[in-house]
Amino acid sequence: MKVIPITPRGYCPGVVNAINSVNKVLSDPSYPRPLYLLGMIVHNQFVVDYFKTKGIIVIDQINKTRLQMLDSIHQGTVIITAHGVGDVVIEKILDKGLTYVDATCKDVYKTHNLIKNYLASGYQIIYIGKENHPETEGVLSIDKNIILIESERDARLLEKTVKPIFVTNQTTFSIREIEPIIKVIKQQYPYAIISEEICNSTRIRQEAVINQNHDVDLCLVVGDIHSNNTINLVKLSRQYTHVKTVRIASSDDLKPELLKGVKTVSVTSGASTPTEVTAKVISVLENY
Repeated sequence: MKVIPITPRGYCPGVVNAINSVNKVLSDPSYPRPLYLLGMIVHNQFVVDYFKTKGIIVIDQINKTRLQMLDSIHQGTVIITAHGVGDVVIEKILDKGLTYVDATCKDVYKTHNLIKNYLASGYQIIYIGKENHPETEGVLSIDKNIILIESERDARLLEKTVKPIFVTNQTTFSIREIEPIIKVIKQQYPYAIISEEICNSTRIRQEAVINQNHDVDLCLVVGDIHSNNTINLVKLSRQYTHVKTVRIASSDDLKPELLKGVKTVSVTSGASTPTEVTAKVISVLENY
């Protein structure tokens, strides 16, 4: 079987920073114990499970916000994940007398700061993101009047306002999905200020799938089901290269029925997928 590894792969800088932040806390006894992760540090279960083996307690409760999840923590150190949180979460951590470590991605921080600056100037904020994603949750907690939209339809249903408009987005949004949404917003609000903030790592990976994924029978995207950038790689590959594309978590998902009749396969991965997980997938395929 011919295997085409799509580049780049491996951790993005934001993921590297988050993992390094956790490792630093683990190795430093001055941080009060126990150690808590407020959600998945990055959206990959292998990474989360590894830190669990090191004694870190992961608080990740379905249908609860980061603010609500703090109710179960009464002492120790709280680690903020790469997806970021609003100031209200930090305030609650401090009010409870807890120590915190902020592993927020710098690109997410940049978006938060842009939003705060435009809010202070009286702008209505429109945020393009995925509902219930932790990055979106963090942004919406900045101000209750921020409007979340996910699609062109949402953009068309926006109500008119006398306020000036500022538009930005979730950093892991799809590059091709955001373009038509912004086009509709510009039609609705010709004078809106738009700051497209898809992070460079996400952009490069998405373009690589579109540009490199040719003359193959199957494309495999290695990543976690919770990873938005992984899901977007799958969607983009299917839509723009018309290649059969499947998300897998690891080499354990390489079943004979998936590979039946496949002579050439391409492999890419989400930005939070460990390199060794993708490397094993490639190795198994090369020896299949």
